Amino acid sequence: MIRTVVFDLAIATFIFALTGCLVSSSRQVKESGTAVSSSTLQHVEPGVTTKDWLLATLGPPTSHSTVNNDAGTEILAYKHEVVQTSKGKVFLLLNASSNSIQTQRTFFEVTDGVVTKYWTES
Repeated sequence: MIRTVVFDLAIATFIFALTGCLVSSSRQVKESGTAVSSSTLQHVEPGVTTKDWLLATLGPPTSHSTVNNDAGTEILAYKHEVVQTSKGKVFLLLNASSNSIQTQRTFFEVTDGVVTKYWTES
């Protein structure tokens, strides 16, 4: 009986050591859009900063719309998204994955070519 227990423990230890060696993991990060940093926003002054400066600094917006009631007012929106995917495997024991999506949108209200206000949503 003791011989059987020792044999079973030896087999279990061998299998555990074998599976422990077959571990893999990966992490992938994908970014899209235009990130508007807080330092960039510090340079935006409502009533002074122009649409041309925004376009030169940030490039074309993700979306652009005009306000129906006021022909001279438009909204420029910049969207930035970070998608993180992590995967891990332990051979024959565990297979796990996780996804994380962080989205930030920054909006600029522009009237007659000048920024009148801006805000950020996360």
